[in-house]
Amino acid sequence: MRVEIKFKPENKGAILPFNYNYDVYSELINKIEISSPDVAEMTKTTPSDYFTFSRIMVRSRKLIPEKGIKILSDDVCLYVSSFMPDVIRAIVEGFMDNPIMTIEDVRLFVEKVKVLKEPEFKEGSLLSTLSPIVVRTIKLEEDRMKIWDLYPTDSLFHEKLRKIMLMRYSELVGEMPRDKEFTLEVIKHKPVRIKVRDVFYRGSLMVFRYYGSEEILKFGYENGFGDKTRFGFGMVKVIDEGGKQTSQEQVQEAKL
Repeated sequence: MRVEIKFKPENKGAILPFNYNYDVYSELINKIEISSPDVAEMTKTTPSDYFTFSRIMVRSRKLIPEKGIKILSDDVCLYVSSFMPDVIRAIVEGFMDNPIMTIEDVRLFVEKVKVLKEPEFKEGSLLSTLSPIVVRTIKLEEDRMKIWDLYPTDSLFHEKLRKIMLMRYSELVGEMPRDKEFTLEVIKHKPVRIKVRDVFYRGSLMVFRYYGSEEILKFGYENGFGDKTRFGFGMVKVIDEGGKQTSQEQVQEAKL
């Protein structure tokens, strides 16, 4: 289940910090707590990621070095998604009771919440990330174990992503998918680095075609691909190729 939340900034020209993921995560947890303390406890105290969210979409903006993103448009947009309708319902009800999201000193007021229709999933679906996909592994360096972020160009990326998705699927759904195999045909990608509290995560904004297990595709759409989706990583959208544009034009239009 996925919702689109539109916000209006309290002040014109407000500047969002570049690393706002933890603030958004905290606000979503707070909204869940308002309406459903039991669901909030579940999402906070278990290691599983029960939801994901997009980058804050600012249609017109200006990047201010060392400060953040200056909002030039009248509104901004956030997408939130979960395979559990109760989680989304709790977030929406929380925003209804307290329609404000605060990111450092920026206050955003809810204008509209819209439940989005689930897209058509098919073999070879063209997907674009709404937040970067994080895939992590552990490497041994100088007799020390070190967490290592992988990019699509790394040989371990696809293998590790498959293991992550199977593990997350089985944890949250309670069983393994019937079809466990899938592949990504990466069309383009852009590395990014995002700080969440005191930890930097390196991920990839991507456009790719998905082949294989429809169960994992649907789960990834609802709950995100890769690691740490609760902190706003791994959200994807399905690019509609049924219009007048050609497939290549759709790919070029997808912004990273």
